Amino acid sequence: MVTTSKIIHASATELAAAIQDRALSSEEVVAAYLERIEAVSPQINAVTILAPDALDQARQADAALARGEVRGPLHGVPFTVKDTFDTAGLVSNPGRQIRRQRAPSRDATVVKRMRGAGAILLGKTNCPPGGSGNDTENALTGRTLNPYHLAHTPGGSSGGEAALIAAGGSPMGLGSDTGGGIRIPAAYCGLAAIKPTLGRIPNTGAYNQAGGFTDLRTQIGPLARRVDDLLLILRVIDGPDYVDAGVVPMSLYDPAALSLNDLTVAYFPYDPDSLVIDVVADTVGAAAQALARAGMQMVENRPLDLIGGARDLDRAWRNMAATRGQDVVELHAAWDRYRTNLLQFMLRYDAILCPADHHPAPRFAERDPQRFDYTVPFSLAGYPAAVVRTGATREGLPLAVQILSHPWREDIVLALAGVLEAEFGGWQPPTLL
Repeated sequence: MVTTSKIIHASATELAAAIQDRALSSEEVVAAYLERIEAVSPQINAVTILAPDALDQARQADAALARGEVRGPLHGVPFTVKDTFDTAGLVSNPGRQIRRQRAPSRDATVVKRMRGAGAILLGKTNCPPGGSGNDTENALTGRTLNPYHLAHTPGGSSGGEAALIAAGGSPMGLGSDTGGGIRIPAAYCGLAAIKPTLGRIPNTGAYNQAGGFTDLRTQIGPLARRVDDLLLILRVIDGPDYVDAGVVPMSLYDPAALSLNDLTVAYFPYDPDSLVIDVVADTVGAAAQALARAGMQMVENRPLDLIGGARDLDRAWRNMAATRGQDVVELHAAWDRYRTNLLQFMLRYDAILCPADHHPAPRFAERDPQRFDYTVPFSLAGYPAAVVRTGATREGLPLAVQILSHPWREDIVLALAGVLEAEFGGWQPPTLL
């Protein structure tokens, strides 16, 4: 008999295989996760609303499988989403009073694709007001806590999603990342996650995320406990929906087809414009050594003015709503120069390894103006960037590194993340819950 503990600690890939092989029923899996949510969500306050039909959907998935029908690669596997995503008939409430009673009539594109692949929605997770912010707290739904240390933040903006998955309340989920909204929570909660290349995933149906030319930074992406799950989800949600005009029909490459010995990776333990604590620099160094042992050529180097230049652009971008005419032209020209500088640097390398943040998850009272320093640059560039756990502090807080590569080369990012997951063990269950 498979225990609840084994179910909630399994990867989405393992669950999908077990359900299709009839080793587990979807009903067993969904029931186990609902039981886990009931146990942990009151402690970490990660869930804003549960889908009332999740168990019924699981029973229907089992009945379909008994008839020989497999609805897709995620048949019968549960998932959750950040509360910014439209879910048909289920209230969306990302901390704005005006949306408190709003039940969308249709799913966001990514939610529709997950359901179409056979996945079952468990519920929605907490986020900051309007869906963006440093910490996952708002006046309507309260504060989400980090499952590894309840006095510490899970980050934002997809902090509810990261906290729930890390605590075993969901095997996989979807968040959004404008300047680090997927990567920071995943790093703080010890998960694997990826911000795909800008223009790969439609933003259609995500609150306050317009996509296209009006949203040149935000990208939807997956969070999970294992790197393999990220590719599984990307293959489901990838590609144009012919609504979000910024999405490009670009195939996903297979990480398994890469020759690691052919890759050259630049790495840097810190940028002088945003110093890191020693344990962060050390974990980047250990990750670089692991990649070298796997056969990659490692070169310690960093793009010039990476963080300082990004700060200036980020400030200008946030102020753009109040700018007009020549100010906007000058901002876009400066942004182009920044991207060109990074392109020139990347001519010599296949990937970059660097910190995800300059410290692990801080306490809530520790307001940090430098958060996102290491993630915003690659949002501005539109590059695919992942985080993966590479250890923990003495207090048990996860440590992570960030990996990025050229546009459309998620395969390189995921391959390197997979090497580091194998070396350092990846996600580990929190001992507090």
